[in-house]
Amino acid sequence: MKKKINVLVRILVMVAIFVVTIYLVNIFQNRSYKNLAAEMKDAELPLAYVCYGDSLLNCMHGYTGEVDLTLLRDSVTPIDENKNLEIMVENDAFKDASYSYEIRSISGDSLIEKGDLEAASGTDGYDVLDISARMDLKQDMEYMLVVKLKSGDGRSASYYTRVVVNDNYHESQLLNAAKDFHDATFAFDKLESESVIGTYKQEYTGGGTGDSYGLGHVNLANAYSDLLWDGLKPTVISDVNTYIKEIDVNYAVIEMEYKAMSITSQDVMSYYTVKEFYKISYKDVPVASQTDEADGAGTDGIYFDETASYDEAYSDEQDADTVTETEPKITMLSYDRYVDEYFDKDGIDAINNVYEIGIVSSDDLEYRYTEDNKKIAFVRNGQLWMYDYGDGQITLVYGSGMDDHANDSNTYADHDMNIISFDKDGNMTFAVYGYMNSGDHEGKLGVALYTFDYTTLEVDELLFVECNVPYEAMKSETSRLTYYDGDKFYYMLGGKVNAVDMKTRQQSYIAEGLSASDVKVSVNMEVMAYGESEDQSSNTKLTLMNMHTGKSYEITAEAGECLICYGFKDSDMVYGVSSISDAQVDVDAESFVGTRYSEESRDNIPASRLYIVNSDGEQIKEYAKSGYYLMQVDVDTNLLYLTRGEKSDSGFKSVDDDFITFKEDDTKETIGTTHLSSITGYDRLYFTVPSNMYLSYIPALNITKEKIDPDAASMIMTVVRDKVTYHVYDNLGLSKIYDVAGDAINYAVSVSGIVVSSEGEVIYRQAESQEYNTIASGIFHRSTGSVDASLGDCLYMVLTYQGVQVTEDDIAQYTDPVEALNSLGKRQGIDVTGLSLDMLLGYVSSGIPVISRISDGRYVLIVSYNEADIRYYDPVEDKEIVVSRDEYTDMMLQWHNESYTYVEE
Repeated sequence: MKKKINVLVRILVMVAIFVVTIYLVNIFQNRSYKNLAAEMKDAELPLAYVCYGDSLLNCMHGYTGEVDLTLLRDSVTPIDENKNLEIMVENDAFKDASYSYEIRSISGDSLIEKGDLEAASGTDGYDVLDISARMDLKQDMEYMLVVKLKSGDGRSASYYTRVVVNDNYHESQLLNAAKDFHDATFAFDKLESESVIGTYKQEYTGGGTGDSYGLGHVNLANAYSDLLWDGLKPTVISDVNTYIKEIDVNYAVIEMEYKAMSITSQDVMSYYTVKEFYKISYKDVPVASQTDEADGAGTDGIYFDETASYDEAYSDEQDADTVTETEPKITMLSYDRYVDEYFDKDGIDAINNVYEIGIVSSDDLEYRYTEDNKKIAFVRNGQLWMYDYGDGQITLVYGSGMDDHANDSNTYADHDMNIISFDKDGNMTFAVYGYMNSGDHEGKLGVALYTFDYTTLEVDELLFVECNVPYEAMKSETSRLTYYDGDKFYYMLGGKVNAVDMKTRQQSYIAEGLSASDVKVSVNMEVMAYGESEDQSSNTKLTLMNMHTGKSYEITAEAGECLICYGFKDSDMVYGVSSISDAQVDVDAESFVGTRYSEESRDNIPASRLYIVNSDGEQIKEYAKSGYYLMQVDVDTNLLYLTRGEKSDSGFKSVDDDFITFKEDDTKETIGTTHLSSITGYDRLYFTVPSNMYLSYIPALNITKEKIDPDAASMIMTVVRDKVTYHVYDNLGLSKIYDVAGDAINYAVSVSGIVVSSEGEVIYRQAESQEYNTIASGIFHRSTGSVDASLGDCLYMVLTYQGVQVTEDDIAQYTDPVEALNSLGKRQGIDVTGLSLDMLLGYVSSGIPVISRISDGRYVLIVSYNEADIRYYDPVEDKEIVVSRDEYTDMMLQWHNESYTYVEE
C-alpha cells in the first residue's frame, strides 16, 4: 500500500513539474508578444439567392456596412407585373433570424417601400422569403431590392439585387440558351455540326481571334476544340452560380461562375475558378409574309418609293401589310470564358527548373521577390503566398479555401491585394481591399493594412478603413496606390490620395478631386505624381511625391505651356510639355489608323518635349526633335514607345514612331515569369529562377495565424461624390471611369460593354437602332436668329420636348448645357462629345433629340434620319434642313463632335 502511495506521489509531482514547465516555457516564448494568435476564421455570413422556377439565380453575399448602391451592379432580377419574388437564404449558422425588405430607387436615396418578412423553412437548410411589392413600380425602371437579415444574437447583414418589372424580357429563353451552351462545352465527344456551339459559331460576326493565353480565355473566335477544353476534360465540382448582369427587351448579359477540377493520368489534380459571360439577343423574326415580294419591298415587309420625298418615304403613317407569323431568334453576340487555376505548391518542375503558377486568364500577376531571389511573394485567386527557396517552405500568408474549392463563401474573391514591401527575411507588409470575406470585418467594404512576420508566421492587422465603395469601383483607384512608410499609410479612394497617421489615428489627404487616371504611381508604389487640373491646358504644375523619403517636388511650366504626366519607368517619372495653343489644333485621325494612338489620347495636347526625372526630382533625360510632337507615350517594360505627329494646315498628322530604350543589366538574373505549353500540354504561367538556383523539392506548407491585436486602428470613410462620372462595365466588371459620357461610350463600344452614370442611370448599352426615325413633329421650334444664342434655343426646345416649362432667363443662368438639362429638366443630361454620328442617331432612334455643334459654331437639333440623310432644325436659320450623313459628319468634325443629349429613366 505504501509503495502504491509513493508511486502516486511521484506521478503527481511529475505532472506538477510538467505543468509548471509548460507554463514557464509559454511565458518565455511569448515574453515579447503583446497578444496571442488565432487561426484565421472562415466565412460565416449565409448566402441568399433568387428562386427562379426550379433554379437559384443571382447569388447574393451579405454586407454588414454601408454600400453606395449606384456602384453595386452584381445582378438584376426581372419580375412580372404581379411583382412577386421569392428569396432563399442558406441559413444554417444564423438561428432565429428575422427578415425585412426595402425597395429603393437605383441611386439608393429614395425609399419606395419596406416591410417585414416571415420566413418559411425550406429544404436543405434554406429560409424561404416571399416578397410581394405593394407600390406601383414603373415598367422597365430598375430599383434596388434590399433584403435585411438579423440574427438572434444581434448580427445583421443586407443582400442586394436590382429588380425590374417587365413580362416581355424573355429571360427564360435566354437563360436556357446560356445553359445549353454551357452544357455543350462539357460534351467532349460531340461533333461541332451536332452541337449548339457550332450553330452559334457560324452566326458569330464579332471580330478578333482566339486569346493568346490558351485555355485561360476563350471566345467564339476560338476553335471548337478550345471551347471543349482541348482535351483537359474538367469536372464541375461546385454549384454553377448563374447571374443576370444586364437585361432589356432584346438583350441580356448572363454570367456563370463555378469551380472545376481536372485529373491527369498520373493522378495530378488541378482546381480552377471559371467565369463564363454570355451576351445574348432575342428577337421575333418573320417566318412568313403576306406581302408579295416585289421591287421596292424592304426586308421588313414595308414598302417605300425610292423616288419619294424624305417625308413621304419615312412617314409614320405609311401603309404596309403586317407580318402575322414570327418565331424567336436567339443570337449569341459574344461568349467569353475566363479560367484561373488555383496555385498548387506541388508544381515544382525540376527538369525545366520552373515553378508552375497555372492556367491564367491574364498576365497581370502581383508578385515581389527579394534581392537574392530566394523568396517570392505573389497573389493568386484571392490568396497571398510566400515561397522560400532557401528553407524549402511555402506559406499561405492570407486567404482561405485552399482545400475547399467548392465552398462559395470561403472562395468568394471580391477583393484583391497589394504587396507593399517584402524584405530579405521574408517579412511583408500588404494591403487587402474590397469586400472582406471573413474575420472580424466580414461583410464590410474597405482597405486593411497588414504585416506578416515570417519568424512567428503571424499576420497582424494594423489598420482597417471601412468605406461604402464596392470592390469593382474601389479597385480602379486603390489597386494603384497603397503604401506604408512605417508612420503613415497612403491609399487612393474617393478621388483623393488619403494619408492615415498611425500614431494619432487621424486621416488627411494629399490631393483631392482626382480621377484614377490623374494620379500616376511607380510600380513599387513608393513614388506618385499628379497635376493640379484634369484639364491639361490648365495643368501648369506637376507634383512629384516620394513617399519613401516623405519629400515632394514641384515642376512648373513656362508661360503659354502646360504639362502632362505619362507615368513611371521604375521610380522615374516621365512627363511632357505642350503648348496651350495646340489644344485648338485638329488631329487627322485617319492618318493614325494602325498606330498606337488611342481614343483615350484624343483629349491630350501633343507635347513638343519630353523629360524624365528621378524620384528626387532630378532631371535625367530630355527628348525633343524639331517639328515632331508626341501624340501618345506608352511606358513599356524596357522602353518608351513614342507615337508621333507633325503639325500641318490640316492639323496633326501621323509620322514614324520613335523609341527611348533603357539598358538593362543582362548579367543580373532575377525572378521572372514565362508561358510554357510543352510541359503539361496546356499554356500555363511559370516562375523562372536564376540559373544558379535548382528547383527540386516540393516545399513544406506553413499556415499563418492572425494576431489578436487590440491596438489595431479602425475608422470609417464615407465617399461622397461631388461630380457625375461614367462607369464602363465589361465582362469582368467595372473597367474604367470617365468624366465625359461620350468618352465612356466610345470605350464601351470597343469592349462591348455598358455605361452607367454614378447616379445609377444606364447611359449606354448595346442595342439595335431603327433604320429610320423622326421626332420632328414633337419639337416646338424656337429661334432667336443668332449663333451665340443657338445653344440656349436648343436647350429650350429639348426641355419643352420633355414637358418642362422654362423661360429664357431660366436657361441663361447656366453656362454648362449638361448642368442646365439636369437642373431644369426631367431627365439626366449627358455630354456625348466625341461620339460618331451613327452613335448619336441611336438616341434619336429612341425618341431623344440631340444637340450638336456644327460649321460656324452654331448649335442645332438632330430630329430625324434615314439610312442616307439626316434632318436637323437650325435655330439660326429657323428651319429644318436635310443633308447627307457624310456632309453632316464633316460639319461635326469642325467642333470635335461636340454634342449633348439626355437618357430616359
